[in-house]
Amino acid sequence: MEYLPISKINTVVYCPRRFYLEHVLGEVHTNHHMIEGRYLHEAAYTEPGEVSGVWVWSDRLGIVGVIDRLEHRAGRPVVVEYKLGRANDETHHSDAVQLAAEALALAESRGLEALEGAVYYHKSRLRRRVALTPALREEAERAVALMRGLLRALRPPSVEVPRAKCGGCSVREACQPELWRNGHAGR
Repeated sequence: MEYLPISKINTVVYCPRRFYLEHVLGEVHTNHHMIEGRYLHEAAYTEPGEVSGVWVWSDRLGIVGVIDRLEHRAGRPVVVEYKLGRANDETHHSDAVQLAAEALALAESRGLEALEGAVYYHKSRLRRRVALTPALREEAERAVALMRGLLRALRPPSVEVPRAKCGGCSVREACQPELWRNGHAGR
């Protein structure tokens, strides 16, 4: 079984077509969002007693990745993900599902059960807490199943996300969402 990157769980939840274009077809185009995000991860601050860049994996799900920061609060591990963008009132859904996948991998590979996570949104300088519920963990497992299904697919899925999600997308040129939305693609 091919091990899939945990970070791509965020991508497939955000937009299955983007996952297909990037991971299956290799359409990876570095844009300023990606460059800034790499710098943010490299410059992330870690408190004493916390660990940055923790490798985790799940043999059961076939996923592998890095937890940006592992904290401990009241004796329990807390997974923390750094994101470049701005915070909403609640954590972006794709970010929460990625955290749940990281928690699943942390439990399996390190024997640490995280019931809570957090996403730090750099542009807002705000942190959003995420309860890592059984339902969210199940959603992470469904996202992995969707990734595996897309890896077997012969064609990319259609554009199903709102227009606003396409604005800063690194694969917009390859995706051509306007053609799909106007019914001109696939003819």
